[in-house]
Amino acid sequence: MKSFIFCATFFIVFSLFSQNETDAIRYSQENLGSTARSFAVGGAFGAVGADPSSAAINPAGLAKYRSSKLYISTAFYNAKNKTTFLGNNLTDNKFNFNLPNLSLIINIPGEDYTSKNPKGFVNFIVGFNVNRKNNFHNKILFEGINEVNSITQDWVERANSNGFTPNQMSAYSLEHLAYVTSAIDPDTLSPTPKYVSAYGNNPIRVNQSGLVQSKGALNDYNLSVAANYRHIIQGGISIGFKSIRYIESYSFIEKDLKTGTVKDIKSLTLDKDFSTKGRGLNAKIGVLVSPSEFFRFGFAYHSPTIYNLTDSYTYTLNAIYDYGARDIFNYDRVNTVATTQPTIYRYKITTPSRQVLSAAMLSKEIGFVSIDLEFVNYAGASLWAKDDKFIPENTNINRNYNSVMNLRMGAELIQDDFRFRAGYARYPSPYKSNMVSDLKAMVNNVYTLGFGIKTDSYSFDIAYVNSGNNTAYPPYELNNKKQPMANNVVRTSNLILTAGFNID
Repeated sequence: MKSFIFCATFFIVFSLFSQNETDAIRYSQENLGSTARSFAVGGAFGAVGADPSSAAINPAGLAKYRSSKLYISTAFYNAKNKTTFLGNNLTDNKFNFNLPNLSLIINIPGEDYTSKNPKGFVNFIVGFNVNRKNNFHNKILFEGINEVNSITQDWVERANSNGFTPNQMSAYSLEHLAYVTSAIDPDTLSPTPKYVSAYGNNPIRVNQSGLVQSKGALNDYNLSVAANYRHIIQGGISIGFKSIRYIESYSFIEKDLKTGTVKDIKSLTLDKDFSTKGRGLNAKIGVLVSPSEFFRFGFAYHSPTIYNLTDSYTYTLNAIYDYGARDIFNYDRVNTVATTQPTIYRYKITTPSRQVLSAAMLSKEIGFVSIDLEFVNYAGASLWAKDDKFIPENTNINRNYNSVMNLRMGAELIQDDFRFRAGYARYPSPYKSNMVSDLKAMVNNVYTLGFGIKTDSYSFDIAYVNSGNNTAYPPYELNNKKQPMANNVVRTSNLILTAGFNID
């Protein structure tokens, strides 16, 4: 199966073909996602604790709770894209309302719960959390004039690589659609099955445009247990059930701009409807050490996640020809629309493990500063299925993807019942430097601000998150790598509101 460069470091996804390394990396990437308080400090809660986000970073931090609580969060999300394609710029945006977090924290007092100098376990925590760890909502528009190549050349290369006769082609393939709509023709001069574009040897000058709309999310549902020993050592474990829902609608239009007596293709429209749904399991274990009331240090290990996924997709190709256009057999070319039957494919993805180192300096009267370092080796991702070992795709993952260190840091200032917060997070691109022309431009930089009110009975927090990075992707792929690239700059804005209630 054919793979291509997919250069994205946040949530943008763009793929004409299913079950390749793009899928493995897409579902391996996780971002900030929990309460407004954790968003506001850049997600740097690994060593701070006492927040539902601890379940997703270091479950030992849940042991810092001293009472039972209920949380609910809402978010207003907007992604704005500016795409450059063949020298032309277009902008578009996508809005989404979602619930990034829902949490129930149950505090179970230990034998030394009320002691000022405990000698044993102070308390135990059981937590039920839902966190949105990635948001796939986006809308991208691009258009430009191409005088070098056509999407039909991609279909020709696909057909020629297989060496199949027309009746041997998969009815679900793009090359089959191209053949039955006469966008590609048999090469009558070849002794073996070969194909040529319906443009023949005519010069190429086409207007190409595309619209990609996606939606969905990666959600983490987890059950966590944590224990607090003498306020010095906290430990925790979280069992995570993850769900993926990704839906993409894609349309690509190619219009012939040639003038004169040349009669061939007038326009081609390729539509794709694609969805991925599935579930996965993983576990997180962590420890938190508090040598004094002012310093905390943490370490957490996140196991790989194994997803069972189901893809379903259909392609529709609408080919329209110039009046009087004739094929290589001198028959009239007829305008044709062809659609594949819905295709369903089941496979598995294993995402890489994560290790998180955390540190925080705290004061109950002043606030805190904190930092998280998260290590992820994206080369450890893989795909597999009963009928496919995905050897080329897994080789590409190992060859083209790198280990990264995600950075999260933030601070909170306390003024009576009010909390003022700020944070920063940095998510490097998972690609190796030889894969992209500007690796630094693909770093996702996240800037956050927040405000909160905390009383003995409730808390209310608000956070604003702004992030952005560059992406690059091709609408099709050619063997000579001269396909056009759509270069996109995405800026996302996220406004999160969280209400927390004591339920003791």
